[in-house]
Parts: sequence; structure tokens; C-alpha cells
Amino acid sequence: MKVRLGSYWKPITAVSIVIFLLPLCFEFKQDTTAARCGYVLIIMALYWVLELIPIPITGLLPAFMFPLLGIQKAKDVSKNYFQDSVMLFMGGLLVALAVEHTNLHRRIALKVLLVVGSKPHWIMAGFMVLSATTAMVLPIAIAVIVELGRQKMALSPRKSFSPVMVQAEPDVTGLSSPWAEGSEPKELVALRDIPNSSAVNISDARKKAEVMELQIEFNFAALPPRQQEIAKALVLCVAYASSIGGMATLTGTLTNTVFSGQFDLLYPNAGVVTYATFFFFAFPTMAICLIFAWCWLGFQFFLLPYLRTGISESDPRLEANMKRMFRVKHEELGPLRFAEGSALAIFLSLVLLWFFREPKFMPGWNTWFKEAYISDTTPGVLMGFLLSLWPVYNPFRRSLGGHYPSYEPILNWKVMATKFPWDVLLLLGGALALADGVQESGLTEVIKRALDSLNQFPPAAVAAVIALIVTFSTEFASNAAMASIFLPVVATLAETANVNPLYYMLPVTMSCSFAFMFPVATPPNAIAFGCGFLKVADMNKCGFALNIGCMLLSLGALHTFGFWVFHLDTFPGWANNTVPAPTTSQPCLPVQKYCLH
Repeated sequence: MKVRLGSYWKPITAVSIVIFLLPLCFEFKQDTTAARCGYVLIIMALYWVLELIPIPITGLLPAFMFPLLGIQKAKDVSKNYFQDSVMLFMGGLLVALAVEHTNLHRRIALKVLLVVGSKPHWIMAGFMVLSATTAMVLPIAIAVIVELGRQKMALSPRKSFSPVMVQAEPDVTGLSSPWAEGSEPKELVALRDIPNSSAVNISDARKKAEVMELQIEFNFAALPPRQQEIAKALVLCVAYASSIGGMATLTGTLTNTVFSGQFDLLYPNAGVVTYATFFFFAFPTMAICLIFAWCWLGFQFFLLPYLRTGISESDPRLEANMKRMFRVKHEELGPLRFAEGSALAIFLSLVLLWFFREPKFMPGWNTWFKEAYISDTTPGVLMGFLLSLWPVYNPFRRSLGGHYPSYEPILNWKVMATKFPWDVLLLLGGALALADGVQESGLTEVIKRALDSLNQFPPAAVAAVIALIVTFSTEFASNAAMASIFLPVVATLAETANVNPLYYMLPVTMSCSFAFMFPVATPPNAIAFGCGFLKVADMNKCGFALNIGCMLLSLGALHTFGFWVFHLDTFPGWANNTVPAPTTSQPCLPVQKYCLH
């Protein structure tokens, strides 16, 4: 009986890495603790990039390797797995889960589509606005593509379609359908269980995409060429906007939360990064990148094909039918239910509490309580807790049978246990534990000495190179993993160069969201590719320009919105980790010299 060693390459590689890198533990004779921490750092980086074990489980390595190697005590490492930023992200995810569970996102999506109109490029704009706030829009995009195909067939001669078609029963018009028998649009409810932009396991996303493709059995080749281009644009816009949209808030993506957690860990006395200040910088950046993505997708899939073929995507009869479909679908939802209204009220309340906790331009509501006791985590967890108490039905309104409804919370434990992304918390905790170990072991000082030679380059050039490296690194590795690896390094580099650490940390955080070229880059990309409408070349062609364009736009935002909000032209006292912090900020001469104001 032969052993199939090829199928065991992951565990063999994982063990080999641990053994082959063991000499690194003794690299620095004067500081063996820093060397051992570097050993763990490299192992985690390789495990994350190669996905040798599930990415969230890799986050558990510091929990046992740091104590075993004498880097940190077990009780100190364990605290990092439920840091303030982890609980902040948990609270935000609970509220997002309630919005999805009550089906509020579908009502909002259909309402937005009714407002933006039925022209394909405006439908794409509506999807991008929606996807910027939720990754659950893809089922609606698929439904629109289906309806576009069916209406186009009903309005066009039969001979204009490709003979490559799944055989199905004819509909009432006598025209063939691009759908296999038994897979009509009403079955698209199965597509709702897709990972959001915070998902970290790409392989899980691929499996969901494969299941989704089998469930819908859509014959893409049956669509006319122009409809194929529209279908590609609608699917890609959802995937890309899901990645871009999360940039706007601290809880929008896992990479933003990793940034928040590591910044608070490295600079606990800074107090400059709050929900409001980050929003003032990141929201305009997100909006500009989203508009650029919409323009580029429109140019790629609408304008170029029109110039090449002379066939416009607009069709008055088709647009009228699409608008009628949106209206019918919206009416089918009925009036706003009590659970939907409650979820919406709790969501808006949470956003307001986050925004006005410490807005900087006015006293926040946290001044009503004991100083330094309240953080953004407090309202986040409070609202998540409230969702487990708030009733799903109006307790003061009788049902049709004349009875008052029995109590049931909006979020019960069964929903939370099955739908909540617990793996995200493990990855985030592992990233914070790694960052804490790097600082406590003295590895940051070793990195400072190693990077000292980079001080001769202009900070603006260094920031651009960092952004470029991170942007293309995230095409092949987990975004959160890349943020966990790069953020402590660039923070140390900034301190060495006497540059505000945010000047290097913000480009890393923003660039982690710019992964548009490959299906494996993000879960939304994998899901979009799994629909069967796209080729890798389609994503490469669109994604490369988006990578470069969004990276350059984010650097421009760094030198405008970033300077206005975070005063990046000064080296703040809180950034000095080697000597007592001065009472006032010092001029950051390198940035003043080379950066735009």
C-alpha cells in the first residue's frame, strides 16, 4: 500500500519550516529573546502566505510558542486575544448580523435600485454603493443579471442567441431560457449565505462559490455578447466595492481593526485614532476610490464595447421591465417589519454613538462618564447585547389571530453560533499577540537598527514603496495577515526616521483593501469568480488598473485628508517609545520637506 505523500505537502511543509528556521533563534547573541520572536514572526508569515493550516488557527501560534520560547508569559499572551479592538469588531459584527438576519439589507438594496434607475451603468452604481456597506448584495446582482437575460431574450429575435444553451422547458413565450430546468431566479435565496468582506478563509469562499455555481446552473454562453459584458461588470462591481467600501470605518474591514488594535497597543497614550477621526480621513478616500472603480468598470465593460461594436447597453423596453421588476420585488417585501425597523434603529444608534463619543471638534458623550473608561468598544458591545434582548415581534400588537406574539429575540444563540464569523476573532487576536510580542521582546529595536539606512530616502517615497509592496502582496495572501506583518515594521521604521507613524501605517492599512486582480485575493473576489461569469483574465485586466489607481488616490488622500485630520507633518510625543514623551509635538522635518500640505 503506497502512501500518497503528495497529498500531505501542507503538514510536511509546516513541520519543515519549523525545523529549518530553528537556527534563527540564536541569530542575535546579545538579544536571544528578540531572535526567538523573529523566529515565530517568520513562521506565522509563511503559514499565513502559504495557508498551510487554516489562517485563523495560525493566529494561535503565539499562545503556545511565546511561553515555550520564553518570550512572554502565557497569561500576558492570552490577554491579547480579547483586547479592546477585538471586542469592538465583535460588537460591529453582531449588529451587521442582525441587519442580515432580519433581511433589512435586501429591502435597502431594492429601494436604492428603484432610486438609481434601471440603466445598466446606474444599476452598477447602485450595487457599488450598497456593496460598500454590505457584502450580501451579490444574490440581488445575480437576480438582475438573470432578469436582464430573460428580458433581452423576450425582446430579441430567437436566432440572435448562441446555440450553446442548457436544454430547458420552454416558457410561455416559446423562447428558450438560459437557466437549467428547476433553477429559476426564485431559488437564488440559496446564494444569501456568502462571506462578507471580513471573511479570512479563501478556501471556504471558494467552496461556497462552487456550491453557488452548482445551485444556479446558469448558462452564461446563452447570453448575447453585450449582456455578457454587463453581467461581468455587475458581478465585479459587487466584489470590488465590498473591498473598497470597508475602508471608511474602523470596523469596516478586518485590516482596519488590526490597524486600530496594533496602533493602540504600540501607542496606548496617543488617543488620536477614534471612530470619528478615522472616518474623516477614510470616508473621502473610500468615496474617491469607489467613484474611480465605477468609472473604470464603466469604461472597460460599457464604453469600450460600445466603441468596438456600436451596440449600446441601453434599451428603453428592457429598462422599463427592469424597473418594474425592482418595484415588484420591493412590494413583495411588504411594509417595514418591526424586526427590520428595530435593527435599523439599533444600527443607526451605534453609528451615532461611535461618531460622537470623541469627535474632536466638540466634547463627546464620553465626558459624562469617568475619564478614560469609555472606548468605541463600549457602545458596540452594548448594542450587540441589546439585540439579544430586543423582541423580534412588536409585543403590543396583536397578530391576525387576535393573540399577542410570544417573546423571541432578534438574535438568539443559534443564529450567533452558526452565522457569526468566530474565525475572524482568532485571527485578530493572533495579530495583536504577535505585535505585542514583537514590542516586548525587543525585536522592534533590532528592526530599527536594520532599517536605519532607509532614513536617507524621502518619507514620501518610502510611503509610496510601502503602499506598492502591500497592494500587490495582498493579491496572494490574507489581507489581515499582511497588515499584521507590515504594521509593526513600518511603525518602527517611522520612529527611526522621525516621521509620524501614521504616515506609514495608514498607507499599509488602505493598501490592504486593494486586491482586485485574482480570485484568491479576497473572499468577495472568490465568490464573484465562482458565479461562472468571469475568467481570470477579466479580473487581471480590470484589477491591475484598479490596484494602481486606488493606491495612487489613497496616497493623495494621505497628503490631504491625512494631514488635516492627523497632523502628519509633526512627530508627536506619543510616538517616542525610547525616551519620556515631550509635552509638545516636534516638527517632522523630513515630511515637511518632501510631502504636500
